[in-house]
Amino acid sequence: MFPIDFLRRAALAYPDAIAAVDNDRSCTYRELVARSNALAAGLQALGGKARPTIALLGPNSVEMLVALMAVHAGGAVVVPLNGRNAKPELDAQISRAKPDVLIVHKDYLDRFTPVERPVLVVDAGPADPRAMGAVERRHAGQRADWRANLSDINGIKFTGGSSGIPKGVLQSFRCINTMVSMVLIMFELTANDRYLCAAPMTHGAGAFILPTLARGGCVVLTSETAPGHLLDLIERERVTGTWVPPTLLYKLIDEQKTSPRKVDSLAHLIWGGAAASPTRLREAQQVFGPVIETAFGQTEAPLILSAGRAADMMDEKRLTCVGRASLLAEVAILDMAGKRLGPNELGEICARGDLLMTGYLDMPEETAKTIVDGWLHTGDIGLLDEDGFLYLKDRIRDVVITGGFNVYPSDVEAAIAQHPAVSEVVVFGVPDDHWGERVEASLEVRSGHTVTQDELIAFCKERVGSVKTPKSIRIVDTLPRSPVGKVLRREARAAAMRGGAA
Repeated sequence: MFPIDFLRRAALAYPDAIAAVDNDRSCTYRELVARSNALAAGLQALGGKARPTIALLGPNSVEMLVALMAVHAGGAVVVPLNGRNAKPELDAQISRAKPDVLIVHKDYLDRFTPVERPVLVVDAGPADPRAMGAVERRHAGQRADWRANLSDINGIKFTGGSSGIPKGVLQSFRCINTMVSMVLIMFELTANDRYLCAAPMTHGAGAFILPTLARGGCVVLTSETAPGHLLDLIERERVTGTWVPPTLLYKLIDEQKTSPRKVDSLAHLIWGGAAASPTRLREAQQVFGPVIETAFGQTEAPLILSAGRAADMMDEKRLTCVGRASLLAEVAILDMAGKRLGPNELGEICARGDLLMTGYLDMPEETAKTIVDGWLHTGDIGLLDEDGFLYLKDRIRDVVITGGFNVYPSDVEAAIAQHPAVSEVVVFGVPDDHWGERVEASLEVRSGHTVTQDELIAFCKERVGSVKTPKSIRIVDTLPRSPVGKVLRREARAAAMRGGAA
């Protein structure tokens, strides 16, 4: 069985059900399978090989979903590109992956340097010879013929930034099958589920698409992430689940408090991709009810090394956990020597099993450093409690060593975030001649609130003591964020070191 079979089997049971909708279009299961089969045959012809490598660049839409399913239908290698990334980064990723064909939305054609390989244009005008729809029509009724093993590569997903060499994570068919199966099992999806995909399909949010389709549910697609728009969609489309990074979750909380929508259809409001403030998680439960859930993973082990269900998260002592290990993944805490640690002992979160990547594209040394004796070393510090719930502390490289003491930024962030004026905060270490490193922070203030640095420092000191309290707290208009909305600690640290008013 391969990833495309999740869709094809659902289409046999629910041929006329709506598989996906966006702002302008909808598509039944019958149509999605027929279109993806035809396009897969066309991509095979254009790529000149049975399993071509296909790069995708465009917004969340029904047409881009057809393209993604076509890659699966042809057993091809998918290279998802994030349109929110800068042009140099996209150019570097295309250069590394060497796709045989690019499928690009018409509004994204200026986001990369033209390449000497076939480009299909999504939503192109009728006179454009590169139109994806024309390829579909030429190959209507056809189906790509291909052969592969489950260990063969199904995707190249990039994790690198614009500086240095992009790190391409190689995910096998087995890896994707495992991810889909675990999402289905851990979140108990059904044909009644309607999943809102608002964050880029290229990242964590897209991991719920095939599981939703596998059950005969509906995927609601949008690239507009304004919180009011998303809440309107949840109300209008009777959305049952969505995945959001913490930053977007906070905006949804604030919008719902200001202008409530009827969101009683929600059963899975899943956060992930970065650490979340305990204070704001409690607020989310108060605003949306017992529907707040979580999933933890990384590109090297996509999405769901662990998952936390709403009932678990309603227990105060579980609020900051990222759930239990998924059924098909083994998660352990290892020390520096690779020894497994016991309950409540801090160490590196490591994992093994079929969810793991095959390695990094053309980077054998990086692969060898990351996968050791079958264990994926995530680079995250955490612990497992006596009941098997996983808790994240920080990235190993983010721990601040000040005066010989280890300070975990997440502990300090959780304390500062309790202040009613704080919207979002990031804590980091900067070089210091006396302490080695000193703790500092930058934060955004909630709309309508005011607070001073001295007030925040005193507030924090009461909760975590002098050693952990930042020596300086900068109040900024906007924290630096990644294309998927994650606050960038290193960029915030660099801005602080350059100076600026607090």
